[in-house]
Amino acid sequence: MYLTLTINPSIDHYMRLPEGQALKNGTPEAPSVNRALNEYFEAGGKGINVAKILKRLSPSSEVEATGFTAGFTGREVIDDIRLQGISASFIEVKGHTRVNLKLTDGFGIETEVNGPGPSITDQDIRRLISKIDESSCDTLFISGSLASGLKSDTYHYIANEVLKSKPGLRLVLDFEGEALLKCLELRPFLIKPNARELSLLTGMDISTGSDISKIKEAAKMLKDKGAMNVLVSLGDQGAAILTDDGGFFHVPGISGDVISTIGAGDTMTASYVYMLDRIEDAGTSLKFSNECAALSAFTSGLPGAPDLNRIISRYN
Repeated sequence: MYLTLTINPSIDHYMRLPEGQALKNGTPEAPSVNRALNEYFEAGGKGINVAKILKRLSPSSEVEATGFTAGFTGREVIDDIRLQGISASFIEVKGHTRVNLKLTDGFGIETEVNGPGPSITDQDIRRLISKIDESSCDTLFISGSLASGLKSDTYHYIANEVLKSKPGLRLVLDFEGEALLKCLELRPFLIKPNARELSLLTGMDISTGSDISKIKEAAKMLKDKGAMNVLVSLGDQGAAILTDDGGFFHVPGISGDVISTIGAGDTMTASYVYMLDRIEDAGTSLKFSNECAALSAFTSGLPGAPDLNRIISRYN
């Protein structure tokens, strides 16, 4: 069973300006008004995105989501998740679940304004660990930023405590910086940095256009620190994976009209693990996840089950 953890979920408010219209910025003397062409709301957060993609790829699979919710916006998160067939096992805390604005202008330029979310206490973290211990999951996805005020070792503490009661648990980690580096000693099954994050984690000068041998070298640095498999998303340059047995695979980017890259990385993480569990072939799983991530980038919001199924059909 798959369990996803989103410490700081959100209600994501997507807005798009008319084609050809740039975002107008106001001044203290003259505020500007931008009128959106369309808008929609959905439960967000990287772990929640992963849960949605897993469920759309495999409706028969048991997928559970956990984390913290608060207030009326938190109840909306839970309602949205349950409507999609995902089990919601969230811890309720004081305050309000954050609202994030995801604005795309008429030229495809994305601007995000993310709320801070509620404060999380040490007692709340202990309640969360107990909740995960009660789950029958064999794979735990931990994704996204920590809530405001939490220490950088919070993810390490959670994962380490959970592994005591679930020593065979597979950890799939997708978050940034020192929080991730501290978790590598726990030998996570998979981590998924993008090119920018890989650069910050290793100190190497890496971009999406870097030579693939350089990507491999940086991934090996993280593998040497404990990560079993390092999946690197490279945007329009594709993706690469360095596996536990030393295998290295790269697939090129897929051309298309990018609508929004929000959620593409989460789609890659979920689809890679899904396909790997089906066929146990890293190279093919990488190719599949790259296609799913591209589909996400070419879609407004996360891709739906019918479009994902069309990709799956090519791998049967």
